[in-house]
Amino acid sequence: MNWIKPPALKTGDTIGIVAPASSIKPELFEQGCRELESLGFRTYFRPDILSSFRFFAGPDQRRREEFLEMLRNPEIKAIFCARGGYGSGHLIPDLTPEVLRDNPKIICGASDITVVLGAMQRAGVVGFHGPMVATSIRQGAGGYDRTLLRDVLQHGNAVRFPLQGTKILNPGVAEGRLTGGCLSLVAAAIGTAAEADTADSIFVLEDIDAKPYQIDRMITQLIQAGKFDAVRAVVFGEMLRCFQHSDQGYMLEDVLGDLLRPLGIPILFGFPTGHTSRPNLIVPFGVRARLDLNDAPVFELLEPAVTSNS
Repeated sequence: MNWIKPPALKTGDTIGIVAPASSIKPELFEQGCRELESLGFRTYFRPDILSSFRFFAGPDQRRREEFLEMLRNPEIKAIFCARGGYGSGHLIPDLTPEVLRDNPKIICGASDITVVLGAMQRAGVVGFHGPMVATSIRQGAGGYDRTLLRDVLQHGNAVRFPLQGTKILNPGVAEGRLTGGCLSLVAAAIGTAAEADTADSIFVLEDIDAKPYQIDRMITQLIQAGKFDAVRAVVFGEMLRCFQHSDQGYMLEDVLGDLLRPLGIPILFGFPTGHTSRPNLIVPFGVRARLDLNDAPVFELLEPAVTSNS
C-alpha cells in the first residue's frame, strides 16, 4: 500500500475540533482549546459541538456532518477529537478510503476514536493515537507530552519514546508498522471497515477499567481471529485500573505473559498512551517503528509521521 502522510502543522495553523463520540463538558472543552492556542495554533469548532443526544454529542447526522466538514475544509490543517466515550463507529460508513485519502490531514484521538484510526489505516492514511482536547490536553504538561506532540506533528522528527515506568514482559528486537488502540474497540471492530490490519506490525494496545478476565477474553478473541499471526511486537499501555480487586493474587502482566509469550515476540507493558495517569504520548499509526527490549530498551520511530512544509 502507498501510505499517505499528512502535512506537518505550522505555528498559526487552525486545528478543527470534533466530537464524534460522547458529549463534552463546556468548561473542560474550553480549557483544552486554550491549551492548544497556547502552543501557537488557532482552534475552530462548530457551535453545536456541545450538543447532547442520549449518550452522544448530538445525533449521528450532526457528528457525521461535523467530521466531514473538518476533513474537507482546506483551512483546517488538523482534526483533534474532544473526547472518546462512545459513538465514533456510527461514522465509519462515511469515512470511506476515498474520502480519507482525498483529504489527508492530522487526525488525533484515542479511546473510542480507535475505530476512526482503524478506518484510516485501512485507507492507508497515517493517524495519531494521542491526547484529546477535553481530557489530556486540557491538563497541560501534566496531561500530555507537549514536546513529543510537537516533535511528531510539527517537526516530523523520528522520535524516541520515553520508557520510564514500563516493564519488559518478553525481551527481543522487532520492527513493524504501528497499529492498535483501545483494546475494547480493536476487538469490537473485527469484521468491520475499521478492523485493524496487524500484519508486520507493532501492536499497541491499551484500555481502562477492564477486568483481567475481560482482557483475557479480548486477547484470546484476537489470537483466534488471527490478528497476532504476523505481529512483530506488542506494546501495552498502562492498563489503568484493570484489576479484579486489590488482593486478587496475580498481576495483569502475568495474564498477558501467559497469553502472548508463546509467540516469542518482544512485549512491553506500561507505555503511557491513551488511558493513562501519566503524560499522554502521541503514537502515529501507520508509521514504521523499532522496539528493542534487550539490554537498553528503546522504542523509536524509523521515519517521520508527517510530510514537510518546506
